Amino acid sequence: MTAMPQLNQTDSGAIIMETRNFGPITVRDDQIISFNPGLLGFSQYHRYVLIEHLQESPFIWLQCVDNPNLAFVVIDPAYVVPQYQPGNLSEVMKELAADSPQDLKTLVILTIPPGQPEEMTANLMGPLVINLRNRRGKQLVVESPEYSHKHLILAK
Repeated sequence: MTAMPQLNQTDSGAIIMETRNFGPITVRDDQIISFNPGLLGFSQYHRYVLIEHLQESPFIWLQCVDNPNLAFVVIDPAYVVPQYQPGNLSEVMKELAADSPQDLKTLVILTIPPGQPEEMTANLMGPLVINLRNRRGKQLVVESPEYSHKHLILAK
């Protein structure tokens, strides 16, 4: 088992962490998104930050603050399925203390097989919903036959 990388706190309260993908990054408290109870399969980790992949790119990194070696590539599902609808979000709005649907951002996690980017898939059954105002998030479980946890991104 490898040792957990160190997190250092600055005088301003920001965290400086050494990440596997980005090297050292500084994360302010107001950037941290809290997922409670955590993401499926990673329930012990609750704090994440969004990092832009490249300017003009639809891809975003969801970097774990609690484990700097853990990061997911995510995307707005509208890039994958333009009419994507994870269901009625009224309960999620209450849970995340959102005032309106416009406060919410939905993202889906991508799986990119090593050396085979053409086989990239999106998990449309486990979207992440984030209240952009208070930085609270939740992973949903969508039980709809029209969505897959391995939705192929690139058409063959």
